[in-house]
Amino acid sequence: MSPYQIAPLDYFQKLNLNESEIEILSQINHPDWTTIYSPFVLLYFALFSFGFSGFLLKLSYLVFETFSFLFFSKGKFNKSGLLYWIFPVLIKEVYINLHFEILILSLMWIYFSFLREKKFVSAKFLLGLVIHIKILSILFLFSTTHKINFKKWTKWILSLFSGLAGFLIFYLIYYFIFPNTIDFGISNLYKFGGNFKFNQFYEPFWRIFGITDLKTFPFLLQLITVSVFIWISLEKKKRLPNFLFTARKLDLYFLFGYLFLTLLPVYNPWYFLILVPFLVLSKSENLSPWILITLPQFSYFTKVRLGYDFTYFYEIPDSILLLEVTISLICLLWHFKQIFILLYKISNISNIAPKGSIGYGNRT
Repeated sequence: MSPYQIAPLDYFQKLNLNESEIEILSQINHPDWTTIYSPFVLLYFALFSFGFSGFLLKLSYLVFETFSFLFFSKGKFNKSGLLYWIFPVLIKEVYINLHFEILILSLMWIYFSFLREKKFVSAKFLLGLVIHIKILSILFLFSTTHKINFKKWTKWILSLFSGLAGFLIFYLIYYFIFPNTIDFGISNLYKFGGNFKFNQFYEPFWRIFGITDLKTFPFLLQLITVSVFIWISLEKKKRLPNFLFTARKLDLYFLFGYLFLTLLPVYNPWYFLILVPFLVLSKSENLSPWILITLPQFSYFTKVRLGYDFTYFYEIPDSILLLEVTISLICLLWHFKQIFILLYKISNISNIAPKGSIGYGNRT
């Protein structure tokens, strides 16, 4: 039976449910909705949760993750690599809460290995598959497009088709098995984004100033402006490689990804795990980005768990949300501080004029 066509509630049509059926139904967030998981994730769960075995699923995660990371790192570990393996948020969300973001991370390690070996067609197929698993992974598409040589049109067209094949292949397989399936959870994604708001820790921050919730949109605009200024300030001859080096050194890829995720209506703690590859590959080895993707964990401090009066089950106290936004702003401003130091140095260099010229740049 296709879970895109049948909602969980449809399995429980009888009025007199036994205790086990009631327990199962109570643990489903939206029993009247069909699934929003991608076909690849559904297939993976079907293969590795045989007999409702959580242990088998966790073991498959561990084997896949270990193999892919060792394949990527060649057995060598730096500070970021060690942080990855001991990162408690990743361990908790994957091996306790069973979230499938580990599939994205594991495939990304193989993807980066293929890029390093210049196997671009295979790499783009994997990237397409990763985006198929979770559409938010499109962030990696923009961060690695520069690897394609657009002057050789045959190669980039081949890479394009390879990426599309990775994205579509499991949809086609699923459609072949269930030909009546026409909506792969897309309508549910629209409903989810339109009807739910969760862990919006920037909302009470703006409310203090009497402003409509702007989320992190002003910071995103600022980062875009700064990035454009850095781009036009670099020497034209080696602009792209210098900009990419600067972007990695200042964690610009991570910052764009983080600000993008905080524009969403729902800040599920495990969503932010897809940014982990940016940190492992980062040149800065800064700890503050790891703190930023840990902050959504505060969403587990709900009013019902803290013993407060609550309107709905997942309601979070404003005090917790304001604590989150305070720490988030401290980390973001620290990063922006580094960026503006760079801009200050660039502006000083650009003000230096040839000897004898008129103006501030005059050097005798």
